[in-house]
Amino acid sequence: MEGEICRKANREFGLNKQQNAENNYTGLPTAAELRNALAKVSATDAMARIKSLFDAETFVELWAYTKRSFNEVQAGAKDEEFAGVICGYGAVCGQLVFAFAQDGARMKGALDEAHAKKICALYDMAIKNGAPVVGIFDCAGADIFEGVAALAGYGKIMAAVSSASGVIPQLAWVSGNCLGSFAAITAMYDILVCEKGAKLYVNSDALTGAKDAQAALKAYDAENGDAAAAYVRRAITLLPQNSEEGVVVDACADDLNRQLGELELDGDVHAILSAIADSADYLELGAANAPEMVTALARIGGVKCGVLASAYTENEGKLTSAGARKASRFVSLCDAFSLPLVTLVNSTGFAVCRENENAAFAAELGKLAMAYTQSENAKITVVLGHAIGGAFTLLGSKSVGADVAYAFEGAEIGAMNAAAAVAFAKNNEVSSTVSREELEEEWKLKLSSPVAAASAGEIDDIIDCTELRQRICSALMLLAAKGTVSTYRHSVLPL
Repeated sequence: MEGEICRKANREFGLNKQQNAENNYTGLPTAAELRNALAKVSATDAMARIKSLFDAETFVELWAYTKRSFNEVQAGAKDEEFAGVICGYGAVCGQLVFAFAQDGARMKGALDEAHAKKICALYDMAIKNGAPVVGIFDCAGADIFEGVAALAGYGKIMAAVSSASGVIPQLAWVSGNCLGSFAAITAMYDILVCEKGAKLYVNSDALTGAKDAQAALKAYDAENGDAAAAYVRRAITLLPQNSEEGVVVDACADDLNRQLGELELDGDVHAILSAIADSADYLELGAANAPEMVTALARIGGVKCGVLASAYTENEGKLTSAGARKASRFVSLCDAFSLPLVTLVNSTGFAVCRENENAAFAAELGKLAMAYTQSENAKITVVLGHAIGGAFTLLGSKSVGADVAYAFEGAEIGAMNAAAAVAFAKNNEVSSTVSREELEEEWKLKLSSPVAAASAGEIDDIIDCTELRQRICSALMLLAAKGTVSTYRHSVLPL
């Protein structure tokens, strides 16, 4: 009986082979045929972009032959299309990095189940290897024929990005369309770069009338793809590989004890950043958003760190709702990856305007307070010129968690500036024999001087501006071991 079954199966198999031959059926494609088919769709802008990110000849593509997902409504010629996203890994300045690039040339990069699975698999590999992820976004939206499966793809990618937040650095590069839910996904990334002409919105500006409404998310507006790739590469070199790496100290060619010349304290704060950074090299994030608050990545004395500085040239560095939100997110980013944070303060307090109050100013200030107080990374603060009212408290004071706090000799630190304080408390003392200017100078000397702040234990030392870099380098070395072992995972929230 068993032999007869085998003979019958063989006869049927032979018949099927004959029928397949008559129908010109060849079965699955060969590897050569797949390579040829893939080559036709690989010479795209998406492939060029992802390769431009990596060191020459280091990019390795993963899951290249994955086909798009198709149901019976779409079955036909399109079922030979490859998934609309390119995934892989390589080296960026010698460091391991994973990346994906949505391919607008493949069904406009529409999201389907296979597309989402590739991105999630890439994230799984990146987290296991403790390496950054770069996402290059160019997608017209979900594949509507897939319905709920495509919508679930958004959720799975969101879950992957959320799981990686604060574990590995994530950098988004918007090269084309980034609409709806994908715009929300890019907001979850640590750093967002947008090419000129790229579209980043939840609802089209044609419907809302709001031009460039998501501008506050951007770390950098790139003129073209080459500029975007260069910015992302540079950011990767200034960030740790992952949250477990701890404080990173690289070789430093600059002099740790380099003395500075006279600094224009009420001038452009970027000049001060250049003076303290190794070889005057730093990378600013979000320059176009809330310019009163400058955020940058740099190396100081070879230590990778973040620098947060109030810009006195922008309305005396007064804190705004947007500025507080920008600062909160940056403090959160530095804390997540144990990047020491250097805060440079030169602010006369809170800005007074309707826009601030309408933007939930109190809530944004509260977020900034929580960002500082909950962070476990090393924090060094220097009062350059003014630290008045809430600006002193919120911008890295010892009371909210600074490990070391310095002030320049001529700094003004107090609840109110001297002019306002005299007008409020000593206006009746102004006379023909005692001028207002004299009272203001007395107030500065006795009540709002760095000596008064140091006497209260809120300033550790009063320093000369020429030794600013030297003191920061010393403090960074002192605190190099802090924050390397965290008690919990610190996500970088999209504030």
